[in-house]
Amino acid sequence: MDWFWAAVARPDQAVVAAGVVARLAAAIAVGGLPVTAATSLPVKLACVFGLSVAAWPAASGAAVTAEPTAIVRVVAGEAVVGLALGMAVAAVLAAAAWAGSVLGSVSGLSWADDFAPEGDAQAAGVARLAWWLGLMGFLAAGGHVALVAGLIDTFHALPVGAVSAAGGGFAPLLPLVAAAPATGLSLALLLAGPALAAVLAFHVAAAIAVRVGRVDPGQGLLQSLASLVLLTAVCVAADSWIGGYAALVGAPVERCLDVARP
Repeated sequence: MDWFWAAVARPDQAVVAAGVVARLAAAIAVGGLPVTAATSLPVKLACVFGLSVAAWPAASGAAVTAEPTAIVRVVAGEAVVGLALGMAVAAVLAAAAWAGSVLGSVSGLSWADDFAPEGDAQAAGVARLAWWLGLMGFLAAGGHVALVAGLIDTFHALPVGAVSAAGGGFAPLLPLVAAAPATGLSLALLLAGPALAAVLAFHVAAAIAVRVGRVDPGQGLLQSLASLVLLTAVCVAADSWIGGYAALVGAPVERCLDVARP
């Protein structure tokens, strides 16, 4: 660690260090590193510091020379870069939670509003379950290692100070921010498709059975059965939610981190 503090003690390198911290802090703050999403602020700060130290050799070697007086401009530019990269990655990695939200809305498994109307709508129900399943698959497949390596590699593709020096250097990031939500939504629908088909088939079959049998199923019975059908479908397709999720999001995440590559 002594080499790190000795390097950032120089005024020009201190500007680069501030830019590195700004980019990584902004990326993590918006969910660019999903493993820190459910952690406390001290843990997130520790991750920012650790990643900054790991990224320092790449960042210092490729950084655009900046005067110490330009620290505000460099930090602001790097924060915008980090926000763009973090939001794009977070939008893709949110596919599992979005899929759970779709299924929860269809089956009635979004319970957060029933227990705490003033709370977070994603704090309970199948959306949170789907998010944890996707996160487990992502971690089991080593996605967090690839994501950290990709974030560090962005300092080669888009050096610290390059955006602020170019003035219009944000142009390569615009397609990234625009395309990431659509990619995440398409992945969410792909994940939710089989379970959604099972729930819709149950609703159709139950409606036909109730009408033909001329019975009153009682309040909440069909919704409860639909919830059981959904949970069964998710359990049966657990491999898709855990193992398949990591395979689905791998390529889109790589594209998000490679967007600025020359």
